[in-house]
Amino acid sequence: MKKVKKALSMIAGTMLLACLGMGVSGCSDGGDDNGGTGQVKSDPVENPVDEEPSNNDDDVYVDVTGEKTSTITAESDENADIQIVMCGDSIMRTYSPAEGDETGWGQVLQFYFDTGVYVNNAYSNGGRSSKSFYYEKGRWENVKEILTERKAAGKKTYVFVNFGHNDQKYSGNGTTFMNYATYAKENPDGWADVTYTKESNVIDSYDPSTAPDNGTYKDFLKKYIDETKALGGTPVIFSPFVRCDVSNGEITEKGAHNLTTAYSDESAARGNYAEAAKEIAEANEVAFVDITSLTRAYVNTAVAANKQKFVYWPTDNTHVRTLGALKICELAVTAMKEISSLSELTSHLQTPDSRILVDTSSLDFGRMYPGNNAVKSFKVSAFNATSGKITITAPKGYTVSLSESDGFAKTLEIDTTADYFGDDVYIKFEPTAVTDYNYNLQVTHTSITPDFGNSPVGSLSGNILLVALTGAGKQKTEGGTDYTVTWPMIDSSKAVCYTANVDPEGTVSPSVATLGSGLKESTCKNDYVNGKPHSRFCSSTNDWVGTRDENTYIQFALPGGTSTIVNQITLELASSGTGNMRWDVLYSTNDDFSSPVTIVQGGQGTVLDKDGATSSNCNEVLTEVKSDADMAMSIAGKTLYVRVYPYMKTAETGKGANRLLMVGDVIIEGIVQ
Repeated sequence: MKKVKKALSMIAGTMLLACLGMGVSGCSDGGDDNGGTGQVKSDPVENPVDEEPSNNDDDVYVDVTGEKTSTITAESDENADIQIVMCGDSIMRTYSPAEGDETGWGQVLQFYFDTGVYVNNAYSNGGRSSKSFYYEKGRWENVKEILTERKAAGKKTYVFVNFGHNDQKYSGNGTTFMNYATYAKENPDGWADVTYTKESNVIDSYDPSTAPDNGTYKDFLKKYIDETKALGGTPVIFSPFVRCDVSNGEITEKGAHNLTTAYSDESAARGNYAEAAKEIAEANEVAFVDITSLTRAYVNTAVAANKQKFVYWPTDNTHVRTLGALKICELAVTAMKEISSLSELTSHLQTPDSRILVDTSSLDFGRMYPGNNAVKSFKVSAFNATSGKITITAPKGYTVSLSESDGFAKTLEIDTTADYFGDDVYIKFEPTAVTDYNYNLQVTHTSITPDFGNSPVGSLSGNILLVALTGAGKQKTEGGTDYTVTWPMIDSSKAVCYTANVDPEGTVSPSVATLGSGLKESTCKNDYVNGKPHSRFCSSTNDWVGTRDENTYIQFALPGGTSTIVNQITLELASSGTGNMRWDVLYSTNDDFSSPVTIVQGGQGTVLDKDGATSSNCNEVLTEVKSDADMAMSIAGKTLYVRVYPYMKTAETGKGANRLLMVGDVIIEGIVQ
């Protein structure tokens, strides 16, 4: 395999972030006077109020600014002599950087091929099974159009088919899952020979009038094989990537897509999807890549090192981070090199550069009183970086450590050995003065320029990756009576409770919580999670939108007296039935909720099941969401309104009752002077 150096972080623009040496915070989108040189700033300017004393460690640090860089990008021409068309689900699809470093393997496969091959990942998408992708408008029919056009032009086309996760979909209500589900084998009860009544709430533009229900996983894989061949293409069948379902330190049979136990309302088990993919490929003499076995071995090594969180997206143990996507590709192309029928394609393989990946481009610590501290973290991981050292340097007011509780210092060094997956890096903010602390944390490696993977766009200065840190020390409000308002969300009978408790009684007078018209109580039971109450809410319309809807919220209100100050807002949130729920949490002191302030945007957390238990391998429960520490905001003569707006990563139709927002304690703390 030949080695080709390739730029892994493409320049998205020439925006320079030099604003008086303050890093990225507060900068406009225009350039600076340095002409894009990334010049070192030796004398950062701060808020002159209460200037903090000199600190020798901080004096060593000099802030730098850099150019904005895009997310992972590899270039090729769609008119290349060879095109690969990807047909798959969420493990293959392309993700936007707004979704963090969640990445599909089809998104990074281009890195493994030179420009003689174009990887087309326009049609794979989350939630698709071998059945739904085949029938849904704009997917398989579009792939066939590409095959037809390229055949006429005399150009080679490969179709990579990778399904299985959603063929296993199960729904306790026995309805919509029929739009996706297949057996990996012939069902003894004859499911493959019967027709079920379609529901109206089907995915996207799936047309039930032309989409028969019958067919197994093998049946649909054979359709892709036969129709690809008929149109002059070359099909390649891939078995599904393993889920991180672990027992005794190893991926289980269920995690490897071998369903040996029948679901509660099915008389037969679904079967082994990886084995079925292999059987249908061999029976039709087409190339087969056993991604299941390859990734099972790889993930087992990650599990043994307790590093699987650097491979998988945190909420569901199914989807992958940038590191996981790159590794799937590496395993896939390595196996493809051994398949003689793919030699023309694999002659274009190249080795992508080694990478150091950081999964965030900015961290906001908010405002807090001098003497207090807050800790946040990011992940750093490595792909094929078998030697060298990562150095992380913290700016004034911040320190770094590999522990959340101790060992904080101005500089952290990490060795990247052959068995290195990654680390959680913790940053502590400790203001010592009433001033702003807006600087760049710096990440370097001995020989590799770090990048952000598929995380939101960030900045580079030469070979230094910059994580923008923002925080501020502030003046403390003294004197008064402390109060705490708690909405516990369920009462002793486990019914939804909208009335708050006040400690001490009579200090303030909160209003009852209210729902917007787009949200309603769920019929699923409310309960306690690790001793904490939670209530459940679903969409009023049975549909979920893919962005914040101004009518879909739960609101908590605290009228202010003549001298009421709010210091902290804390909420506990989770989702049930999906790992795709997001939420925005905002507050306003205007009765029409105008000019709101954002506490969190696009937040997500632990997925809990219908009985309130955490999903497989989740160690958290309700996710805590907090406002800036010690807000010290006066609401005298006003009412503070706090709203949670739930929505989906992508819009979903007909699933409102099964996609639930879970709300635990909602707490407002402050003083009455």
